[in-house]
Amino acid sequence: MRESKDNTMNILNQQLTNISAENQFLTFRVMNEEYGVDVLRVQEIIRYIKPTEIPNTPEVMKGVINFRGEVIPVIDLRRKFGLDFGEYNEFTVIIVLEVKDKIIGIIVDQVSDIISFSTEDIQDNLEFGSDIDTKFIKGMAKVEDRLIMLLELERLISFENFKRINNLDKNMVLAKEDQEKEEQDEL
Repeated sequence: MRESKDNTMNILNQQLTNISAENQFLTFRVMNEEYGVDVLRVQEIIRYIKPTEIPNTPEVMKGVINFRGEVIPVIDLRRKFGLDFGEYNEFTVIIVLEVKDKIIGIIVDQVSDIISFSTEDIQDNLEFGSDIDTKFIKGMAKVEDRLIMLLELERLISFENFKRINNLDKNMVLAKEDQEKEEQDEL
């Protein structure tokens, strides 16, 4: 089972490296709903690894991981969307994305596919009333009998949380510099 999942992730990662067309989205599931992000923002899809938890971070931030030698924050979309916590399983992955010139990871339950949508398939103007926060939804894509929520990544992370991520980055760099200095002093 794990080998077929690895093959699926490898195929999707390979497809991601060859993408250049507009309106192509990587689709994934969080609980029973399907979401999509612009494939041009996706760096890689990796198997779920337990992030290192950082104290005093926003609840939506699960922690940080080492991605290609860089420490990046990881956001749990279940927490972000106010959904019940579920167990992570063999289908759970971290999608590594570029948002506001930063690399972040989002935890999703399962990656579905890479889908191209025509502009006619995407409904941009969503109004559900003033009580419902839809600012992070770019639009709804219609594919046969499915509706896929397309996420606006810049709005997915609030300004306040993004400031905390930036501070986290700075603190991680300072800690690394302090550690390197201590190692030099010991020599």
